[in-house]
Amino acid sequence: MESSTTGRQRFYKPWHFLNQAGKRPLRILWEVFYNYHLDEMKEELQCWQQCALCNDNSAYSEEEAREDLMDFTRHLLRLIEAYHIMNERKNADRKYKQQKGLPKDARKMIAKMNSPVLLTADEKKDPELVITQFCETIRRSYVQMELLDMLDAVITYKGDKEIYKGNLVLFYEALAVLVNLAYRMCRHENGVKSALVRG
Repeated sequence: MESSTTGRQRFYKPWHFLNQAGKRPLRILWEVFYNYHLDEMKEELQCWQQCALCNDNSAYSEEEAREDLMDFTRHLLRLIEAYHIMNERKNADRKYKQQKGLPKDARKMIAKMNSPVLLTADEKKDPELVITQFCETIRRSYVQMELLDMLDAVITYKGDKEIYKGNLVLFYEALAVLVNLAYRMCRHENGVKSALVRG
């Protein structure tokens, strides 16, 4: 029951970055790459893949499932790089302000670390090509299932690799947001594509 005296909105989390996902695609890209540098995202995703492949109690006991997982991860890594490029272009001023106080060597190190390496020169010029390819190659329903299976595999992993599990949900949300944004762009939903692609 909503009280008329409190003035608060019930069942709403204004601080959560997922609230921006539908309304402000540029803001959500900034939030994702503010929480995770490009290299961190790629390392975390590869860690998830390793846990899934090494977990006896996961959805990847069949060789076909393992092959699909590896190909899916490769496509997802490329999608992350494409969005990183878009974010860098759209938020160059904000990034400059964020790094302004850092020493020159630190800025150089951050720039060198966070460089896309999986995309061709043409894809770096037009990252939308990668997003379209991702959506045309993999069904949205499959992506949702695969991300959940990977999350489950990491949660239930009991191997020797030490896994920090404190940010699993945040990382899952970041991946889900990027994937959902890709399908929205491919469907030209709510002007998302033009907002992201416009220079």
